[in-house]
Amino acid sequence: MMRLLALMVAAILLVGCTDIPTAGPVEEVAQEAEPRGVQIIAEPPEPGISAVRLVENFLQAMADPGVDYEVARTYLTADSASIWEPGKGGSVFRGVVLDEDGTVRAEGVQTGLLDREGRFTATGAQMSHDFGVIQEEGEWRISLPPDGVLVTDYIFERWWSHITVYFGSATGDHVVPDLIHVPDALLTPGRIVEALVAGPSSAIAPVVVNAMGPTVGLAAESATVLSEGTVLVALTGLDTAMPEDQRRLLGAQLLWSLTAIPGVTGLQILNDGRAYPLPEQNEAAVLEAASQQRFQVLSRTATSDLFGVRDGVGVRLDGGGRVLPMQSEGAIVSEVAVSIDQTLVGFIDDTRTTVLVGPLGGALLPVTPALLNLRAAQFSLGDLWLLGDDVEGDTHLVRIDAEGEMTEVDTSGLEGTLVDFAVSQTGVRMAAVVERTGTRRFLMTSVEQAPEPRLLAATALSLLQGRAPMTNFRSLDWIGETELVMVADAQAITSIHRARMDGSLVEDLGPLSEQPVQVSAVPGPGADTVVMRSEDNVVLRYDVTRRWRRVEGVLQDVTYPG
Repeated sequence: MMRLLALMVAAILLVGCTDIPTAGPVEEVAQEAEPRGVQIIAEPPEPGISAVRLVENFLQAMADPGVDYEVARTYLTADSASIWEPGKGGSVFRGVVLDEDGTVRAEGVQTGLLDREGRFTATGAQMSHDFGVIQEEGEWRISLPPDGVLVTDYIFERWWSHITVYFGSATGDHVVPDLIHVPDALLTPGRIVEALVAGPSSAIAPVVVNAMGPTVGLAAESATVLSEGTVLVALTGLDTAMPEDQRRLLGAQLLWSLTAIPGVTGLQILNDGRAYPLPEQNEAAVLEAASQQRFQVLSRTATSDLFGVRDGVGVRLDGGGRVLPMQSEGAIVSEVAVSIDQTLVGFIDDTRTTVLVGPLGGALLPVTPALLNLRAAQFSLGDLWLLGDDVEGDTHLVRIDAEGEMTEVDTSGLEGTLVDFAVSQTGVRMAAVVERTGTRRFLMTSVEQAPEPRLLAATALSLLQGRAPMTNFRSLDWIGETELVMVADAQAITSIHRARMDGSLVEDLGPLSEQPVQVSAVPGPGADTVVMRSEDNVVLRYDVTRRWRRVEGVLQDVTYPG
């Protein structure tokens, strides 16, 4: 007889999945976020427990990392308990547990894999795991635990913290986000510092810097939030002769990362037990978060005005609903792009062979890239990026600076034809839609800016809406630092979706009254505003009300700055 046991029940499946030390001093955080669910206290198996209940309780016990998951190990056979490695990572799972003829297994879709640092990769693979429940000394025990731990997407989204940690840009003038995922119970300042010590993900490691340096470690005193909101971070191995620019970047990396802890407003560093000075610290030797805004690219967002094209004229729709024409040197416009700080503008003319680029409201420089069908114009770090086709129909990606100098970007690492793309505002990551043998895939890649711009090896992410794989990706844009919006299909329905850049969360922003062909979003911190254009050039806007509302009039192109 088959029994379906829903894995969605929080009291059964609150589990953890990172390689986090379970020995050593525990530091108390002075200000914590409000708990998002009922805390589960793991208990060992009761005598006479059934095979099904054993698996249920084992999954529940994994909610408590304890001392190396000591309670969860009591559900395993002696041999399995001695070799199980829950700290190595694990799987995020969407599905059910089946009990059929004495075989207890989890079956469904693996939404993604977590590595030991807590980094997620969306896979969308089918998954089935037999727990190998057997009798040992007269009691049911699990002989085949999962590889790492197994956590449902329901628990993963509600009882895990999804944290942005920061590394330095190659130029050293801003920080670059990287995502990690940590069970709420294990989110401490020390855990965040450990992530910085471990370094960036392999995807961006070649194009960012870690100001901490290779010899740095977290001291036994770890990191503590003091009563006034300052984090005291105890490190070992910092270079005492570190140049001022590197110290400045070190402070920005640490402080921006530690703001994931509620109430953090400042930073102090101890190195080998001694105070470590940072540029711009105040008279109390505290580096204040308010002094570090310039390192956050999204803080340069000027307004949330919408830009677009109406009847061949570039226009700006301000907050009061006015439609203001833009200066485009008399050219008929088919597409417009505006930099995040609204200092630069780029227009593609109606022939889609010429670009006008320069200061917003000022004199524009015409650039002719010797390509046809110019499209997908967007700014990142003051450069205009766009696609175009050569006479043979091959697609090229080009970058144009504010002086009109054009450089082609090497896209050979994508292994397919680039359909659409979105460069992050830090200039490090690119989300891409690539078509190969008639199939469109969603990829994440990183951008090497110098000596010549090129895209590094890309990772294909399998995104799910419910249990349905998303397909036929089209337009996309960044919303915030680590999330995107995109037009894609799920179960043959076209909609606007919001997704984290690693695929760990996908949300359908529908239903829609129009068929979308283009999407754009406000990239600023905490932004919620998205706009879409339909096949008939009807424009709908989605904001904090979580409803789509029609924008008056029609637009042939829409974009937010950035």
